[in-house]
Amino acid sequence: CSKCPGQVLIFVVMGNRLKSNKRSSGKDASQLKPDPKEKLTWKQFLRDERTRKISGLVALLIAGFLFVSFSSYLFTWQEDQDKVLNHGISILLPSGDLKAENLLGNVGAYIAHQFFYNGLGLASYLFCSFFFVIGVNGLYNRNYFQVWRNLRYVLLGAVYFSMLFSFVLSSQNFPWGGACGDLLNEWLVRIAGNLGTASLLFAGGLSFVIWKFNPA
Repeated sequence: CSKCPGQVLIFVVMGNRLKSNKRSSGKDASQLKPDPKEKLTWKQFLRDERTRKISGLVALLIAGFLFVSFSSYLFTWQEDQDKVLNHGISILLPSGDLKAENLLGNVGAYIAHQFFYNGLGLASYLFCSFFFVIGVNGLYNRNYFQVWRNLRYVLLGAVYFSMLFSFVLSSQNFPWGGACGDLLNEWLVRIAGNLGTASLLFAGGLSFVIWKFNPA
């Protein structure tokens, strides 16, 4: 047949085109493979700028929460103290019928009671400043304040002022120095007496002022 060589040639050309199309489609498919996902390590997660900002925001919320609950405790501690002492942590259960007078509810009353009554008393306000420092540094991703130096001041100041408030305001019903301040104050009075304790507290406060501000 005279037409057969032409048909064979057409089939050969079409076969070559199909093979080339398969090869090109295979190359395109390999080129379109998604990039492998990068694994995020814990170090990278902690150093990430977004992590620091979120942590700073949480620290600022904690500082505000503590400040409001402490300030409300100054006015509502008499109404809420019996509720916390008699029921303990069960006051935080959703099924309970108790309602504290604290502005932040049962949670605020319970936390403020732990800090003031069982802790450091009025000196607990220093922890608000510490969380504020962490929050500002983290939210703005800059070290505006030195965290470790502030932590030293907070710990030393909390212990000192709790002892001072317990010694000066020991006759008051309000837990100005908290349980920690009362314990340290009683220990110092047993060892050095009232006059010795007053002298030590005065010398300690004056030493801090000299070390911090170096007045003429």
